[in-house]
Amino acid sequence: MQKNILVILAGILFTLAGCSSTPDKDTDLEDTKLEVMTAQQLFDRAKSATLSGNYTRAVELLEEIDTRYPFGSISEQAKLDLIYAYFKKADYEAGQALADRFLRQHPQHENADYVYYMKGVMHFESEVGFFKETFQADLETRDTTNLEAAFDNFRALVEVYPKSKYAPDARKRMIQIRNLLAENQLHIAQFYMERDTYVAAANRAKYIVENYPQTPAVPYALDMLVKAYNILELPELAEQYRKTLLLNYPDYDFADL
Repeated sequence: MQKNILVILAGILFTLAGCSSTPDKDTDLEDTKLEVMTAQQLFDRAKSATLSGNYTRAVELLEEIDTRYPFGSISEQAKLDLIYAYFKKADYEAGQALADRFLRQHPQHENADYVYYMKGVMHFESEVGFFKETFQADLETRDTTNLEAAFDNFRALVEVYPKSKYAPDARKRMIQIRNLLAENQLHIAQFYMERDTYVAAANRAKYIVENYPQTPAVPYALDMLVKAYNILELPELAEQYRKTLLLNYPDYDFADL
Protein backbone atom coordinates (compact mmCIF):
# COMPACT_ATOMS: atom_id res chain seq x y z
CA MET A 1 0.00 0.00 0.00
CA GLN A 2 2.80 2.41 0.87
CA LYS A 3 4.26 1.95 -2.62
CA ASN A 4 0.91 2.81 -4.18
CA ILE A 5 0.62 5.92 -2.04
CA LEU A 6 4.05 7.14 -3.11
CA VAL A 7 3.10 6.65 -6.76
CA ILE A 8 -0.14 8.58 -6.28
CA LEU A 9 1.53 11.39 -4.39
CA ALA A 10 4.31 11.71 -6.93
CA GLY A 11 1.74 12.20 -9.68
CA ILE A 12 -0.09 15.16 -8.16
CA LEU A 13 2.73 17.68 -7.98
CA PHE A 14 2.79 20.76 -10.16
CA THR A 15 -0.31 20.01 -12.24
CA LEU A 16 -1.46 23.51 -13.17
CA ALA A 17 -0.65 24.40 -16.75
CA GLY A 18 0.30 27.95 -15.89
CA CYS A 19 3.06 26.85 -13.52
CA SER A 20 5.21 24.69 -15.77
CA SER A 21 8.19 26.92 -16.50
CA THR A 22 11.65 25.38 -16.46
CA PRO A 23 13.92 26.62 -13.63
CA ASP A 24 16.82 28.88 -14.66
CA LYS A 25 19.78 26.50 -14.31
CA ASP A 26 22.24 29.39 -14.33
CA THR A 27 20.82 30.80 -11.10
CA ASP A 28 22.58 29.83 -7.89
CA LEU A 29 19.68 28.70 -5.65
CA GLU A 30 21.54 29.26 -2.43
CA ASP A 31 22.93 32.71 -3.25
CA THR A 32 19.73 34.20 -4.67
CA LYS A 33 17.88 36.21 -2.04
CA LEU A 34 14.27 35.19 -1.61
CA GLU A 35 13.01 38.74 -1.31
CA VAL A 36 14.07 39.66 -4.86
CA MET A 37 12.46 36.64 -6.54
CA THR A 38 9.17 36.78 -8.38
CA ALA A 39 6.39 34.32 -7.57
CA GLN A 40 7.26 32.29 -10.67
CA GLN A 41 10.96 32.19 -9.79
CA LEU A 42 10.18 31.04 -6.26
CA PHE A 43 7.80 28.42 -7.57
CA ASP A 44 10.27 27.10 -10.15
CA ARG A 45 13.00 26.78 -7.53
CA ALA A 46 10.61 25.10 -5.10
CA LYS A 47 9.73 22.65 -7.83
CA SER A 48 13.39 21.88 -8.42
CA ALA A 49 14.01 21.47 -4.68
CA THR A 50 11.06 19.11 -4.31
CA LEU A 51 12.07 16.96 -7.25
CA SER A 52 15.57 16.65 -5.79
CA GLY A 53 14.18 15.68 -2.38
CA ASN A 54 15.28 18.90 -0.64
CA TYR A 55 11.99 19.44 1.18
CA THR A 56 13.45 21.88 3.69
CA ARG A 57 14.40 24.21 0.85
CA ALA A 58 11.07 23.60 -0.87
CA VAL A 59 9.19 24.58 2.29
CA GLU A 60 11.26 27.76 2.62
CA LEU A 61 10.50 28.81 -0.96
CA LEU A 62 6.84 27.85 -0.90
CA GLU A 63 6.27 29.61 2.42
CA GLU A 64 7.77 32.73 0.84
CA ILE A 65 5.17 32.53 -1.93
CA ASP A 66 2.40 31.98 0.61
CA THR A 67 3.51 35.07 2.53
CA ARG A 68 4.28 37.47 -0.33
CA TYR A 69 1.88 36.29 -3.04
CA PRO A 70 -1.26 35.05 -1.25
CA PHE A 71 -3.51 35.26 -4.31
CA GLY A 72 -3.53 33.87 -7.83
CA SER A 73 -3.03 30.51 -9.53
CA ILE A 74 0.64 30.21 -8.53
CA SER A 75 -0.32 30.88 -4.92
CA GLU A 76 -2.97 28.16 -4.97
CA GLN A 77 -0.64 25.57 -6.47
CA ALA A 78 2.14 26.65 -4.11
CA LYS A 79 -0.13 25.93 -1.15
CA LEU A 80 -0.93 22.47 -2.52
CA ASP A 81 2.75 21.76 -3.01
CA LEU A 82 3.55 23.14 0.43
CA ILE A 83 1.09 20.69 2.00
CA TYR A 84 2.99 17.91 0.25
CA ALA A 85 6.36 19.28 1.34
CA TYR A 86 5.19 19.48 4.96
CA PHE A 87 4.05 15.87 4.66
CA LYS A 88 7.42 14.75 3.34
CA LYS A 89 9.15 16.55 6.22
CA ALA A 90 6.72 14.88 8.65
CA ASP A 91 5.61 18.34 9.82
CA TYR A 92 2.03 17.15 10.08
CA GLU A 93 0.84 19.96 12.33
CA ALA A 94 1.85 22.64 9.81
CA GLY A 95 0.45 20.54 6.98
CA GLN A 96 -2.92 20.14 8.69
CA ALA A 97 -3.14 23.85 9.49
CA LEU A 98 -2.42 24.80 5.88
CA ALA A 99 -4.85 22.19 4.55
CA ASP A 100 -7.61 23.55 6.78
CA ARG A 101 -6.86 27.10 5.67
CA PHE A 102 -6.87 26.06 2.01
CA LEU A 103 -10.29 24.41 2.33
CA ARG A 104 -11.70 27.49 4.09
CA GLN A 105 -10.39 29.77 1.36
CA HIS A 106 -11.14 27.47 -1.59
CA PRO A 107 -13.98 25.10 -0.60
CA GLN A 108 -14.88 24.41 -4.25
CA HIS A 109 -11.34 24.13 -5.56
CA GLU A 110 -10.77 21.51 -8.24
CA ASN A 111 -8.08 19.93 -6.05
CA ALA A 112 -10.08 19.95 -2.81
CA ASP A 113 -10.26 16.15 -3.00
CA TYR A 114 -6.46 16.03 -2.86
CA VAL A 115 -6.45 18.24 0.24
CA TYR A 116 -8.94 15.96 2.03
CA TYR A 117 -6.80 13.01 1.02
CA MET A 118 -3.61 14.59 2.33
CA LYS A 119 -5.33 15.50 5.60
CA GLY A 120 -6.25 11.86 6.02
CA VAL A 121 -2.77 10.65 5.11
CA MET A 122 -1.11 13.05 7.55
CA HIS A 123 -3.42 12.04 10.39
CA PHE A 124 -2.80 8.39 9.54
CA GLU A 125 0.97 8.67 9.32
CA SER A 126 1.22 10.61 12.58
CA GLU A 127 -0.44 7.67 14.33
CA VAL A 128 1.33 4.77 12.62
CA GLY A 129 4.03 4.54 15.30
CA PHE A 130 1.38 4.07 17.95
CA PHE A 131 0.31 0.73 16.52
CA LYS A 132 3.90 -0.40 15.91
CA GLU A 133 4.65 -0.14 19.62
CA THR A 134 4.14 -2.96 22.08
CA PHE A 135 0.96 -2.39 24.05
CA GLN A 136 1.82 -1.54 27.63
CA ALA A 137 -0.15 -1.36 30.86
CA ASP A 138 -1.70 2.04 30.04
CA LEU A 139 -3.79 0.73 27.15
CA GLU A 140 -6.97 2.40 28.34
CA THR A 141 -5.29 5.81 28.10
CA ARG A 142 -4.16 5.41 24.50
CA ASP A 143 -5.42 8.17 22.22
CA THR A 144 -6.72 7.18 18.78
CA THR A 145 -7.84 10.71 17.86
CA ASN A 146 -5.58 10.94 14.81
CA LEU A 147 -6.76 7.63 13.38
CA GLU A 148 -10.38 8.62 13.90
CA ALA A 149 -9.70 11.99 12.24
CA ALA A 150 -8.01 10.21 9.33
CA PHE A 151 -11.07 8.01 8.91
CA ASP A 152 -13.33 11.08 8.87
CA ASN A 153 -11.13 12.79 6.25
CA PHE A 154 -11.12 9.73 4.00
CA ARG A 155 -14.87 9.30 4.46
CA ALA A 156 -15.47 12.95 3.50
CA LEU A 157 -13.37 12.39 0.39
CA VAL A 158 -15.20 9.27 -0.81
CA GLU A 159 -18.63 10.73 -0.01
CA VAL A 160 -18.13 14.13 -1.64
CA TYR A 161 -15.74 13.02 -4.41
CA PRO A 162 -16.57 9.35 -5.06
CA LYS A 163 -14.91 9.45 -8.50
CA SER A 164 -11.69 11.10 -7.28
CA LYS A 165 -8.48 9.32 -8.23
CA TYR A 166 -7.66 9.28 -4.51
CA ALA A 167 -10.95 7.61 -3.52
CA PRO A 168 -9.87 3.97 -4.10
CA ASP A 169 -6.87 4.30 -1.80
CA ALA A 170 -8.94 6.24 0.73
CA ARG A 171 -11.43 3.35 0.89
CA LYS A 172 -8.60 0.87 1.48
CA ARG A 173 -7.20 3.03 4.24
CA MET A 174 -10.63 3.30 5.86
CA ILE A 175 -10.77 -0.49 6.10
CA GLN A 176 -7.27 -0.58 7.54
CA ILE A 177 -8.12 2.10 10.09
CA ARG A 178 -11.26 0.28 11.25
CA ASN A 179 -9.20 -2.87 11.70
CA LEU A 180 -6.61 -0.97 13.74
CA LEU A 181 -9.23 0.69 15.93
CA ALA A 182 -10.94 -2.65 16.54
CA GLU A 183 -7.59 -4.23 17.37
CA ASN A 184 -6.90 -1.46 19.86
CA GLN A 185 -10.25 -2.06 21.55
CA LEU A 186 -9.53 -5.79 21.68
CA HIS A 187 -6.22 -5.20 23.43
CA ILE A 188 -8.00 -3.03 25.96
CA ALA A 189 -10.61 -5.73 26.55
CA GLN A 190 -7.85 -8.29 27.03
CA PHE A 191 -6.18 -5.90 29.46
CA TYR A 192 -9.35 -5.94 31.56
CA MET A 193 -9.73 -9.72 31.30
CA GLU A 194 -6.20 -10.27 32.59
CA ARG A 195 -7.02 -8.11 35.61
CA ASP A 196 -10.28 -9.92 36.34
CA THR A 197 -12.34 -6.86 35.47
CA TYR A 198 -14.86 -8.95 33.58
CA VAL A 199 -17.72 -6.48 33.26
CA ALA A 200 -15.39 -3.89 31.71
CA ALA A 201 -13.93 -6.56 29.41
CA ALA A 202 -17.39 -7.68 28.29
CA ASN A 203 -18.51 -4.10 27.64
CA ARG A 204 -15.41 -3.42 25.55
CA ALA A 205 -15.81 -6.66 23.59
CA LYS A 206 -19.48 -5.88 22.96
CA TYR A 207 -18.47 -2.44 21.70
CA ILE A 208 -16.21 -4.12 19.10
CA VAL A 209 -18.99 -6.42 17.89
CA GLU A 210 -21.47 -3.55 17.56
CA ASN A 211 -19.19 -0.84 16.15
CA TYR A 212 -16.57 -2.71 14.12
CA PRO A 213 -18.44 -5.53 12.36
CA GLN A 214 -16.55 -7.53 9.73
CA THR A 215 -13.18 -6.70 11.24
CA PRO A 216 -10.72 -9.48 12.20
CA ALA A 217 -11.20 -8.60 15.88
CA VAL A 218 -14.87 -9.61 15.99
CA PRO A 219 -14.54 -13.41 16.53
CA TYR A 220 -12.03 -12.83 19.32
CA ALA A 221 -14.39 -10.29 20.89
CA LEU A 222 -17.24 -12.82 20.73
CA ASP A 223 -14.97 -15.42 22.30
CA MET A 224 -14.17 -12.99 25.09
CA LEU A 225 -17.86 -12.29 25.66
CA VAL A 226 -18.54 -15.99 26.08
CA LYS A 227 -15.72 -16.37 28.59
CA ALA A 228 -16.53 -13.20 30.51
CA TYR A 229 -20.23 -14.00 30.87
CA ASN A 230 -19.47 -17.57 31.94
CA ILE A 231 -17.17 -16.23 34.65
CA LEU A 232 -19.83 -13.70 35.66
CA GLU A 233 -22.33 -16.60 35.90
CA LEU A 234 -24.55 -15.27 33.14
CA PRO A 235 -24.96 -18.48 31.14
CA GLU A 236 -27.79 -17.24 28.91
CA LEU A 237 -25.72 -14.34 27.61
CA ALA A 238 -22.69 -16.59 27.25
CA GLU A 239 -24.70 -19.07 25.20
CA GLN A 240 -26.16 -16.27 23.06
CA TYR A 241 -22.70 -15.08 22.03
CA ARG A 242 -21.40 -18.65 21.66
CA LYS A 243 -24.14 -19.33 19.09
CA THR A 244 -23.38 -16.06 17.32
CA LEU A 245 -19.73 -16.98 17.14
CA LEU A 246 -20.49 -20.50 15.88
CA LEU A 247 -22.94 -19.22 13.26
CA ASN A 248 -20.71 -16.52 11.82
CA TYR A 249 -17.29 -18.12 12.28
CA PRO A 250 -17.81 -21.88 11.97
CA ASP A 251 -14.08 -22.51 11.64
CA TYR A 252 -13.21 -20.72 14.86
CA ASP A 253 -11.34 -22.83 17.41
CA PHE A 254 -13.85 -23.55 20.16
CA ALA A 255 -11.46 -25.60 22.26
CA ASP A 256 -11.62 -23.24 25.20
CA LEU A 257 -15.33 -22.48 25.06
